[in-house]
Amino acid sequence: MAAESASRRIGLIIVGDEILSGRRQDKHFSKIVELLGARGMQLGWAEFLPDDRDTLVAAYRRSFATGDVVFSCGGIGGTPDDHHRPAAAPDLEPPRATHPAATDAMRFQYRRRARQ
Repeated sequence: MAAESASRRIGLIIVGDEILSGRRQDKHFSKIVELLGARGMQLGWAEFLPDDRDTLVAAYRRSFATGDVVFSCGGIGGTPDDHHRPAAAPDLEPPRATHPAATDAMRFQYRRRARQ
């Protein structure tokens, strides 16, 4: 276990067409380096990627296969051109299941609010 964790690196994936085009300045990289440094850790690698689903899926699969700790920032807006979450989801999300008590609680709240 110790050898396994010693070989693990910390990676960072920064997503955003706006960052790559220069329309927006990235602030994630320097903040992650700062936060890791304060904890005696160091960033092992970083990738700046476009908000393209196929590119992101390939990058996430490649990085998850390394066993590295991977942070991913940017590209999580609510617009149709943001593919960050859907690209990571197939490899990270557990199978979905309905929780009956939670469903009942949500229905109750929505009905109550609809009457107000």
